[in-house]
Amino acid sequence: MGQQPEPQAASATGVEVSLRELDESDRELLIVATLDNMNWCGERFTREQVIVDPAISHYFTSWRSDRDLGLVAVDQTGHPLGAVWTCLVDGGDSGYGFVRDDVPELSIWVEAGHRSCGIGSVLMSALIERARSVGLGGISLSVEEGNPARKLYERCGFVPAGPEFDPGTMVLWL
Repeated sequence: MGQQPEPQAASATGVEVSLRELDESDRELLIVATLDNMNWCGERFTREQVIVDPAISHYFTSWRSDRDLGLVAVDQTGHPLGAVWTCLVDGGDSGYGFVRDDVPELSIWVEAGHRSCGIGSVLMSALIERARSVGLGGISLSVEEGNPARKLYERCGFVPAGPEFDPGTMVLWL
């Protein structure tokens, strides 16, 4: 997927992260991230539900390094503090943020103890830059009402996908 980004400070709080490419060995990380994302406002889903429900599990089972983008933010010990990835799925296997077949859906996760430190912004900026460099026309996502991550998405340029979509579906046209 190209050059590895340089280590960068994620925020004024002093959290320093390096970005590395997501790969197939990160499947467990994607499961944990998806479970945490689904439970952003309290425990609503179990790990088992996330794994067996195709509407949720495709966020980690459909990811492929030869087609999709993904980055992991790690601390100085290599521990993952966050991840961002896109998944290109067709309408038959679409997720909550699906807008059309040629627009991948984005997922982002930051470990609970490291949120609001700038890691999400670092991940989003790097992924958006990468998406532009490979010629993607857009990226979509879904965010539930009340989720504070919506502010990050809006800062990154995501807008509501339109009246024909769920109100939480957002898109960034590149």
